[in-house]
Amino acid sequence: MPDLHHRNYRYPWYLIKILTFFAIYFSTAKLGLSLGAVNRFATLVWVPSGLAMAAILLFGYRLWPGILMGAFLVNLLNGAPLLVAVGIGIGNTLEALSGAYILKRYEFSHALDHLRDVLLLVLLAMPLSAFISATIGVSSLFLGKVIAFSSSYSTWGAWWIGDMISILILTPFLLTWSKWPHGKVPVKIFAEIGLLTLFVLVVGLIVFLGLFRTDHRVYPVTYLVFPPLIWASLRFGPRGALSAIFALSILAVVGTIKGLSPFTSGRLSDNLVLLQSFMGILAVTSMILAAVMAERREFEQRKDEFISMAGHELKTPLTSLQGYIELLHMKFAQQGNQETLSYLAKMATQINKLSKLITDLLDLSKMQAGKLAFAEEAVDVDALIREIVENLQYTTSQHQISIEGMAQREIVGDQERLGQVLINLITNAIKYSPHAKKIIVHLAHTHDTLTISIQDFGIGIPKAYQEKIFERYFRVYSGKDRTYPGLGIGLYIAYQIIERHSGKMWVESCEGQGSTFSFSLPFVGKA
Repeated sequence: MPDLHHRNYRYPWYLIKILTFFAIYFSTAKLGLSLGAVNRFATLVWVPSGLAMAAILLFGYRLWPGILMGAFLVNLLNGAPLLVAVGIGIGNTLEALSGAYILKRYEFSHALDHLRDVLLLVLLAMPLSAFISATIGVSSLFLGKVIAFSSSYSTWGAWWIGDMISILILTPFLLTWSKWPHGKVPVKIFAEIGLLTLFVLVVGLIVFLGLFRTDHRVYPVTYLVFPPLIWASLRFGPRGALSAIFALSILAVVGTIKGLSPFTSGRLSDNLVLLQSFMGILAVTSMILAAVMAERREFEQRKDEFISMAGHELKTPLTSLQGYIELLHMKFAQQGNQETLSYLAKMATQINKLSKLITDLLDLSKMQAGKLAFAEEAVDVDALIREIVENLQYTTSQHQISIEGMAQREIVGDQERLGQVLINLITNAIKYSPHAKKIIVHLAHTHDTLTISIQDFGIGIPKAYQEKIFERYFRVYSGKDRTYPGLGIGLYIAYQIIERHSGKMWVESCEGQGSTFSFSLPFVGKA
């Protein structure tokens, strides 16, 4: 009894869904058939195909009666005999059901954020389902003696292309927007979305509606659509790319119907064939680019999550090891066992190196998540540099680390993080100048800015790599530095810390003669 009551309760809603979808399908189909239909029944602008497949994917196969009724009635009112209208309705229904089945069968993602999903739609579901509808529809028209055999090819081609473009552009657009983005949109991203939207609209008006055109000639400006599509694909993924394509498609169809687009050269149906082919290529290219970028972001996110998890898991046993080494050091020092103490010192050195690597990894993961905290305090730069130089001088007997110049003023920032930058740059200078004897820390200042430079006389950096040296995970691989350990994140972290302090960092280097890493920080307050 409860099951029957539940079914009775849901049945009116199911009927409302069917009727609502029927009304949408019928009205869009009516519009499509009024736009340059080939032999009255095949149109290049057929919105219902994309709507139908998206509806089946989102709401289930039970919506099929809405497709059948909509396709049947619109073709019947368009002049098709009863049985022909039934055949067309069956073909259109099978198109949506077969396409949705293929996509569901291979676990298609509505986000289209993987190349596999895009290829599944473009190479299998879209052409096959459109083939079913076009073939059944044209066969029904031919068998019902509505069209002659000589017209079958042109009718089938227009039908197939119109259905494919609808499925290619409209279905993914609706699927990607079926789930509203979670979380608050940052102001910068919101502003960028606004600029991109304006860019897309202006380009669409220029290319397809002749904005700013002073005569009636049509200029070949279609290449202007690529910059906004590339921007949308790279920055906002499949949802952004498909939104831009959808907006451009509407402007393109309107412009072509009005005779203003670059695809205006003959009959409306011929113009629409050229336009839809162009838009199809744009859509496929943009979707592939957006999917590849989405996969890359997902990979980067997973890598950052793994690094964060591994760093936290390694930190605890490493801290225990450091504690045990200190206990052993105290015990063997009391016994006067110098040989064991030297081994423990070497172990401590290696553990400290490992601890620094883990700390860098944790800082990196915090930066990527936007959770790296910075204090604001008065920093005595001269005292900070002297302390760091004195401590690092004990780590090298070969290099003499000297300081030239003075800051003479305090800055506001995070003393620990700024010290981290200095330690990184000086230890790099020691590591990458194995045959040199000196390292110089230069300080210079103007009224508003303090500049600190760490100069070494080591292996240097090839000019081709200097612009990439501050990128995450980037390392210069050559015969000269393969033996130098590192993960390629120390300079990236240092660069980000200086940027967070409203400063700048750069490098000047000559291969074989050494490098000078510099960063500038603003003074705050009066001199």
